[in-house]
Amino acid sequence: MNDRLRLTGTTPQSVPPPLPAGALRVRGRIAAAMLAAHALAPEEAIEFTPDPRDAAAFATLRATGIVREVPGGRIWFDLVAYHLRERRLGQMRAIWGCGLAVILAAFLLLFYRG
Repeated sequence: MNDRLRLTGTTPQSVPPPLPAGALRVRGRIAAAMLAAHALAPEEAIEFTPDPRDAAAFATLRATGIVREVPGGRIWFDLVAYHLRERRLGQMRAIWGCGLAVILAAFLLLFYRG
């Protein structure tokens, strides 16, 4: 067959990345360890013991539902819950930042002499 009619998207695709794109935007040693082990679903849960210096962060992640446990003591990292929490925190930071900017602008206007 001649090459005049070549359809787009029919070429074989390259190998997809081992982690979803959203997984590349996480912070913390616990998240990095869970993502490296690819424990992102209940079926992929792993045995995990955090470093003693990360125990408080691990407890916080479990309390917020980001690190979840399946029967048998294995755990997995809920990436959706993590990103939803980060979005909420980002919105709160933006609200506080705008409020502080308005207060600072009002304070600076008190000293303006024109």
